[in-house]
Amino acid sequence: MPTANELRAGLAGGRAALRAAIQASADNWETAKGTAEDGEAGWSPRQTAEHVIPSEIMFAGGICAACGYDGPENPLSSTEFATAADAVAALDAVEAACDGKIKHVQDEELGKSAGGEGLAAMPVAALLVADIWHLTDHAAQISNPF
Repeated sequence: MPTANELRAGLAGGRAALRAAIQASADNWETAKGTAEDGEAGWSPRQTAEHVIPSEIMFAGGICAACGYDGPENPLSSTEFATAADAVAALDAVEAACDGKIKHVQDEELGKSAGGEGLAAMPVAALLVADIWHLTDHAAQISNPF
């Protein structure tokens, strides 16, 4: 099993990939992938960013609940990002809020879960892995818009 530090590094890498993809998408911010007619309708970079960035608060909240910490304060006043620059600023704010809590996770807490169903049933390590996957998957989606 990866250590807490290794998982935090993976999270930082996923966020860096997302940030780079968002920055590179400024010229096609509103352009959705494919069309409904060709069966390939997908999200625009904007729609993807508006989904993935707020989800960071959800993942961090689940991690904090499992560890017995207070969750991060949500710094977002809106989950709509008119420009790629707005999305990067939101990502930076969310990253700071989440990392302010996740930095406290210790190796011995990686097996803890909050209990319950869905994400709450997942141990901390699995939540971190899922978050990393979510970030990198959506970064790739933005990077390959067509």
